[in-house]
Amino acid sequence: MIPNKWLPALAASTVIASLLLVGCSPDLSPSSDGTGTPQAGGHLVMARELDVMTLMPADASDNESIWTIEDIYDTLIVPSADGQSLKPSLATDWVQSEDKLAWTFTLRHGATFSDGTPLTSADVKFSLDAASDPNLPSGFLNEQIAGIDTPSPETVVVRTKTAWSPLPSVLALYANSIVPANYGGKSREEFAKAPVGSGPFKVKNWTQGQQLDLVKNTAYWGTDRPYLDAVTFVAVADANTRATQLQGGQITVNEMPAASSFAALSSTPGLKASAFDSSYTSFLSLNNTRAPFTDVHVRRAIAYAIDREAILKAANFGQGTAAGSFLSPAYWAYDANVKGRQFNLEEAKKEMGLSSKPAGFSADILVASGNATQLTTAQILQSELSEIGITLTINQMEPGALRATRKSMDYDMAISNATTDITDPDELVRFIAAKSGGSNAMYTGYDNQQVADLATQAASLSDQAKRLKIYSTIQQKVNDDQPMVPLLYQPTLYSYSDKVHDFQPSITGNYNLVNTWLSK
Repeated sequence: MIPNKWLPALAASTVIASLLLVGCSPDLSPSSDGTGTPQAGGHLVMARELDVMTLMPADASDNESIWTIEDIYDTLIVPSADGQSLKPSLATDWVQSEDKLAWTFTLRHGATFSDGTPLTSADVKFSLDAASDPNLPSGFLNEQIAGIDTPSPETVVVRTKTAWSPLPSVLALYANSIVPANYGGKSREEFAKAPVGSGPFKVKNWTQGQQLDLVKNTAYWGTDRPYLDAVTFVAVADANTRATQLQGGQITVNEMPAASSFAALSSTPGLKASAFDSSYTSFLSLNNTRAPFTDVHVRRAIAYAIDREAILKAANFGQGTAAGSFLSPAYWAYDANVKGRQFNLEEAKKEMGLSSKPAGFSADILVASGNATQLTTAQILQSELSEIGITLTINQMEPGALRATRKSMDYDMAISNATTDITDPDELVRFIAAKSGGSNAMYTGYDNQQVADLATQAASLSDQAKRLKIYSTIQQKVNDDQPMVPLLYQPTLYSYSDKVHDFQPSITGNYNLVNTWLSK
């Protein structure tokens, strides 16, 4: 039973904080929404909670940066929209050697960077070598690359240390986007301010923290794409303001409108509201390096005390399902038998009794200011955790500052999320569950060497059935350790003008703006 106090009409203001990785490069596919022949031209303006943090592919770890980077740069391969297969991009063909220790990629003939410079195998080698730095957020994913050869300008051979099955999927990762060799003669810092890619759009102007302007790359290899002349991303933290701007025609797309207003937006003349299938999973992150969250019994008690259905109905208005495993059902490696610790107050009290803090304790939870969904979720948690003696103080923080605070591990609890970037589970398993996975185990500090070793073992195998067994074991071990609490599996929500067509975020979260067009 959900208490009535959690069912008031909420203000139309939320965007679930994009604190983690997401996305894949856009692929070319025909018009799909049945609204007629695509028209060239037009300027799309999208409002988002945060501005991009970086335009350097290998440096990105936030959704805003990643989803933007994918419209500026290309990768060798891209995931399909449903995340179940791989499609050509800068590489038109790829073949694994008989000994399974090398992959040969044939590059697209005539592809250039937006400044007209030909894109060759030298650029690919430079980009992959640079992205393999283990100190970068996603560098760990390239750790099985033994070397890269360039036998011709249009041929790249990637050699691996083992018969590493995730390689094609990993090369579809945004971090492995292709940049000019030696950054086109610029320093890394200079290139970061005025980047050059081979994607459908190029950078015109960037006022950091406020607005990024992209224009059509007329040298794009996609022939008649993109349809749009320009795209502008504006940072608008408050969801109420974004909704007002959309209704007033100041913006074209509102990224993740408030769940509370979603139904109303669906019936607003001139607007569309869509819930796209996604690998999006929300979590209650716990700082495993800070007492008393170092105590597994405390973490388990918290998990048992949370009524996910209350959060789903009151904070998310039914958009999603209660989560069990930390992996989303969108993955082939998802184990439906890992149910998680669902709401059971008696079990929660038992675990607290076994913990180092049987009488309870006080803690803070970080919430992004202007995000009604997070605030309502935190209020529900505040009430529920009080039942087991935990006094929770809600700390609202500007989204950018919140992101920095989590990364610095200066917090107790926070609401976070993750989606996949590639079709292989290797990325997110290690990003969430391995300390060495580029994000300090999704900024929880969780450190289980057995889980990390199993993830490495799974990635070294070609037999998917064997990999599946290992991933099931990992999900069970993470469930036992409860480093974070999976809350909900959710769709991604967008509201936008009815003049927007073929706007189709994929299962990984990217926008596919290369195919998007505006009717007059």
